Amino acid sequence: MASFDTILFDFDGTVFDTSPGVFNAFDYFLAKYNMEFPREKYSLMIGPPLKESFVNILKFPPEEADTAMNVYREYYGTKGIFECEVYPGIIKLVEDLHKAGKKVFVATSKPEIYTNQILERKNMAGLFDFIGGSDLEEKTRVEKIDIIKYVLSSNGLDSPENLDKILMVGDRKYDVIGAHAVGIKCCGILWGFGNRKEFEECGADYICETTQDVLNLICPPEFERIHTNDIRPCRCS
Repeated sequence: MASFDTILFDFDGTVFDTSPGVFNAFDYFLAKYNMEFPREKYSLMIGPPLKESFVNILKFPPEEADTAMNVYREYYGTKGIFECEVYPGIIKLVEDLHKAGKKVFVATSKPEIYTNQILERKNMAGLFDFIGGSDLEEKTRVEKIDIIKYVLSSNGLDSPENLDKILMVGDRKYDVIGAHAVGIKCCGILWGFGNRKEFEECGADYICETTQDVLNLICPPEFERIHTNDIRPCRCS
């Protein structure tokens, strides 16, 4: 079992269920543009950068994506941002990781300013050692690889000898792809918006169903192992 001392958490779909606010913001956006898109497919737009969702999923011309983001954020930036709830078990997981001596960071494609506002509103601002997200305009920190590099460099962890001690935890293939591009391993979790098939296809190093499974994966010596069989390393070709 690998030994990790630095854990990077995705935010949307991993730490918080942000879907109510995100979905309501997309409802607002589509109504403004008089467009139709199946609401059951909104979850496809949680994970990738927002601009990418407008271009690749909603099929907006790239030159109109900035305007589209601004319309979306008319709702999300004022109301939708706080229409979210922390997933059960997350706070205890992070607290237990700290007790085991781990550094715990956020690495999210969500704008950093929004992530900080949510954590402050929910009285969770001090839970993480560092919070890294995209820039609001999505111009310099956009893809998950950009975010991870930013988090690691900001904390002096971007040298090659540190990488095998760092684990990314996230709910979508973008977390796996970004982590592997940087040279770190990734654990896919199943309480968010991704699924086992997605993680198997993209080569996740581990797949965990619950927050306890994540704790068992990272801290087997320090904590009593339960549901050990539920931790399934991904067997991908």
